Amino acid sequence: MGQSEHLNNETILAMLEIHLEMGVDVAIRDNPSDIFEVNIMPEKKIIQPKNQILINNSMTFSENKALEFASQAKSFENLEKLFKDFDQCNLKRTATNFVRFEGSLDCKILIVDGTPEDSEDKEGKPFVNEKGELLEKMLKAIDLKRENVFLSKSIPWRPPGNRYPTNDEINICKPFIFKLIDLINPRIILCMGEVATNQILNLNKSINSSRGSWHELDVPSFYNFQEYNITKYVLPTLNISYLLKRPETKRQAWEDMKMLREKIKEMDIK
Repeated sequence: MGQSEHLNNETILAMLEIHLEMGVDVAIRDNPSDIFEVNIMPEKKIIQPKNQILINNSMTFSENKALEFASQAKSFENLEKLFKDFDQCNLKRTATNFVRFEGSLDCKILIVDGTPEDSEDKEGKPFVNEKGELLEKMLKAIDLKRENVFLSKSIPWRPPGNRYPTNDEINICKPFIFKLIDLINPRIILCMGEVATNQILNLNKSINSSRGSWHELDVPSFYNFQEYNITKYVLPTLNISYLLKRPETKRQAWEDMKMLREKIKEMDIK
């Protein structure tokens, strides 16, 4: 039979039946090879140019852009300016003001709040009016003052109507917050509310299931920030806006603040 001839289905089935009757149940290729051999391709070494951030495919374009921006910062003042000038977050177009950082490099405790509310948006400052008063009372109760802590928003622009931020909005701001941690090098991070907690700890949980226990900070490896020799401890708690709306939850927040006080003593933070 010539190679150019076509076989019909009946002929093919007949040939297969004959082969089976003869005990042939394995097809052999023209070029024999070990079918169980695992061919491992040599790993290609990726050479990263100096001071260049590798694109991470698990992040969106905007997140990668945010990482590129944040990585340039040499100080938290410089980081704040880069953050303020960053245009990839849609919330910037609707917010009145960028809510700035507050604190100094001497602070060993970083407090990360969620999104700004109306008064914070208008003033461009975190924890103002009732929120500021309650924060200061909470800090005073554990022998701290506002000047003893560094304050930041997990997202510095107020969402329209104070709506809950989207995952994209949370993640786009994430590289800036981790770069802030990189620059000020706190020993303890207090996350106030669900947004800040999930952003910092890379979780997707309610604050009620996250609060009440300590966590260790795990910096995403692809951020290419410095590795820390000292463990950084993260404590999630309820945010102050929630406490003002539901005063009965202040008891839970107080339990968290006592945990913070004990950790400060344990780590001998002045």
